[in-house]
Formats: sequence, C-alpha cells, structure tokens
Amino acid sequence: MNTQTTAATATVRKKKLTIQWMTGTAMMIALTLVLANTPLGRITMPFLTATTLHIPVIIATLVLGLEAGVLTGLTFGIHSLISNLTGASFFAPFFINPLVSVLPRVLFPVCVYFIAEGVKKLTAGFDKHHIIAYVSASALGTALHTTMVMGMIYLLNAGKIEQMLTAGMGVPDAIASRGVGMGIAAMGVTNGLPEAIVAAVIAPIVALALDRAIGRIQIRK
Repeated sequence: MNTQTTAATATVRKKKLTIQWMTGTAMMIALTLVLANTPLGRITMPFLTATTLHIPVIIATLVLGLEAGVLTGLTFGIHSLISNLTGASFFAPFFINPLVSVLPRVLFPVCVYFIAEGVKKLTAGFDKHHIIAYVSASALGTALHTTMVMGMIYLLNAGKIEQMLTAGMGVPDAIASRGVGMGIAAMGVTNGLPEAIVAAVIAPIVALALDRAIGRIQIRK
C-alpha cells in the first residue's frame, strides 16, 4: 500500500470516527433532555428515589471521551438552570446561579474521566479492569457531583438559608432540625447515595454494551 493510499485510508477512518463521535454525543445530549422532561428522569422504588439525569453524562464520558462528557454535562446544567427559573421547590432559586446549576455539571465528567483512567491503570493486570474502572468512576463521580452541587449551595447561600430559618420561612425539616451545614450535608447523602448506586449499576452496563457494539473503537475526537 503506497503512501497516498495509506493517507487516504487514515483520512476516511478519521472522518468516520468523527461522525461516530458527533452522533454519539448528540444521542447522549438528546437522552439527557428526554430524561429531564419525562418521568424517566427519576427512579422511585420502595427503598430509594434517585434522579437519572447524570447517567448520560457518565456514559458519554466513558465511551466517547472527556469532550463528549463535558458537552453532555453542560446541557444538563443549562437545562437545570432554565427549569429552575420557574421552579417551586425550596432549592430552585439557588439553582438559578450557574455556579450551582452549571459548573458542577461541567466538572463532574472531568472527575468521571480521570477516575476511570486512573482505575484502569491501577487494575491493568485484571481481566475485568474496564468493569472495575467504569463502576468506580460511575459511583465516585456521582458522589462528587452531589458534593459539588450541595457544597456550592452551602458556600453561596448558607447565610441566606440561616436567615430564612430564623424567620421561619419554610426551610426543609432536614435543615431545620440539624442546622444549615449538617442539614445540607444530610440531604446530600440522602439524595447522593441512591444516585451513586443507580449510576454504578446502569452506566457501566450501557457503556460496556456500547463498547462491544463498536468493537472497542476509540471514538474520541
């Protein structure tokens, strides 16, 4: 095969992988929006309630790479900001600030990506190292996502929530009974733990299935 043929083949392959990357990223963004606007975005069972909006971000990051994960996370964050403009929940006004609604959703896939890469290296000698990496990244990434969101709410709004608590303005019982810091932490654990469990189950299964479907082709940009 001469040089021109090799170069042409490489160009075609690169174009094909770019199309795959764009298509896959668009699908994850679309899935995020579907989950955000349907009951599918929340899993309710007798023993847990968890949102699933973060799962497409994890899948995009694990299968398509960091850029795809960040774009999907950005979509998640922007939708969160917009939907909370008219939200009626106690926390809705806080999510209007992009430092709460958008920034953690952009940083979250970065955490997932580097956790997965780090665990892959640490477990390179194991047959199931990809599974270990995907489960670890999904669970720990989700936990960090919850920590960042609730942490930003505390850092930016602790004083305001304290004033609302003093004035008896309908602060959730979890905060009213424990104080602002411990209350927000408790709510973070209550919401974050089920979401981490759900992510650790669903995201790796889907990501590994997609890996098999594409023959473990690296379709990052």
